[in-house]
Amino acid sequence: MERKYSVDKCPASYDRYEFTLPELYRKIAKDELREDDEIREQSLAQMRDWIAKHPYIRKCRTDASFLLRFLRFRKYSVPMACEALERYLAMRQTFPEWFKRLDCNEPAMKEMLQDVVFTKCGQDADGRTVILFRFARFNVEKFSALQEGRFTVLLIETLLEWEELQIGGFRVFVDYTGSVLKHYGIWGISDMRIFMDAINRSYPIRIREIHGAKFPKFALSLLNLMLSFASPKLKDRIRCHDSVEEMAKQCDPSLVPSEWGGQCDLQDLNQRFVKHLEGRREVMLALDEMDIDTAHYTSLWQHGSAPESDIDSGAMGSFRKLGVD
Repeated sequence: MERKYSVDKCPASYDRYEFTLPELYRKIAKDELREDDEIREQSLAQMRDWIAKHPYIRKCRTDASFLLRFLRFRKYSVPMACEALERYLAMRQTFPEWFKRLDCNEPAMKEMLQDVVFTKCGQDADGRTVILFRFARFNVEKFSALQEGRFTVLLIETLLEWEELQIGGFRVFVDYTGSVLKHYGIWGISDMRIFMDAINRSYPIRIREIHGAKFPKFALSLLNLMLSFASPKLKDRIRCHDSVEEMAKQCDPSLVPSEWGGQCDLQDLNQRFVKHLEGRREVMLALDEMDIDTAHYTSLWQHGSAPESDIDSGAMGSFRKLGVD
């Protein structure tokens, strides 16, 4: 039965967390994120106390599985994790057309899933989740940048539920074979700003590498425009390849599609992921129940992506004001 997560910001009691992942992830969490049982419990308690006292957060999930994605994202700097959560909630409320009502049964979502635009291939030997996008499979004659963006956001929200991804991060492989100018031309500057801000600072995702193959030369100017909204750290993690065969060499054959000489059955993996999405549909829709007073955060998006320092009186300040040590 699907679990119902409360959005009461100050519940009578909180769930207890138990680490159940393989030992590899415990080691990664300790070595890369500074996570151990004591730090995790202390940080969860501090973050919950901050949420309960926050004057602008009205409703928010406080279960460990939700809050840990922010703590791990910020390597257990509790003030920075709180700031990330605050920005995430404000973003969802400010741009509901992008980030709310994420329903896998929506016709556009269902069709993109059936077209196998995206595949979650599994985890590599270093614990990183490998995902594949086949860009040309977006039906550019039917779907807008907004619909493509909402589809990607649904995937991100779903992937973030896996603790393996929260801890190990993920590697993105993008195959641009067969893409045409219209695939890139539908993205306006405002679309790029909103989407890249979400990827850069508003979603707690650990992108370890981005690999791309067969990117068309005619779209380089558009790519450079989009990357102008990306953080330097994200840009440094991008690798370009001349062919999908060359790109495939970056991964274990067990995570490479059979079409490229590997062992992955993309259709089978896609069917499993769709089944998982359908099983978590109500959890995804229930994210819309969280609420924050957006009037306090309008400056964040007045000029596209505001610098991190522009969050005046935001989490970094209010964390201390609210008396959390």
